[in-house]
Amino acid sequence: MAPAVPTTALPAPTSLARARTASTAPALAWHPPSFDVVFVREVSRVEHARRIGGAWLRNVCRMREARVESAVVVISELATNAVLHGRGDSVGFRMRHVGGQVWLEVNDHSPSTVPGPVHVGPDMESGRGLWLVDTLIDELGGRWGFTADGAVAWCVFPIAPNAPRSSYESGGPGSESRGHGLGSKSRR
Repeated sequence: MAPAVPTTALPAPTSLARARTASTAPALAWHPPSFDVVFVREVSRVEHARRIGGAWLRNVCRMREARVESAVVVISELATNAVLHGRGDSVGFRMRHVGGQVWLEVNDHSPSTVPGPVHVGPDMESGRGLWLVDTLIDELGGRWGFTADGAVAWCVFPIAPNAPRSSYESGGPGSESRGHGLGSKSRR
């Protein structure tokens, strides 16, 4: 059984912002912190990535629950893909909040052919993960893809629905490749 990951809601620093505004020092914009986690490449660690990512989106970014649920499925699918197909001992998981957008990266430390969603038969037990990612990121109003070497899966989506996409139209964090549509990549 996986240990429980405690979560704590962090209040927005409104009193700190007021104190800065009242002083002669310039007011600094507050941004939710980012995080980087490295976990052992084991299937049991995917649940940890889901819990950490979901708690961060709920409590730090204050994302609506329906959007969090979709994002958690994306986290789960990308982390599972990294665990099952990566060749390294660890998987890197990073989330950042930049300009109203969530930037997510999962690094399996295994350069490979860039994978992509595939259509599988109704009797197949696996193979739908990247199709789910493609569908959910589209519903969230975002983009996703892989770095050119295939080691890092990335996605970016707005915290709030109907947010402008201008800050990420050209691609994901640290990517040489751009977001991909359904069926444009081969399966890993």
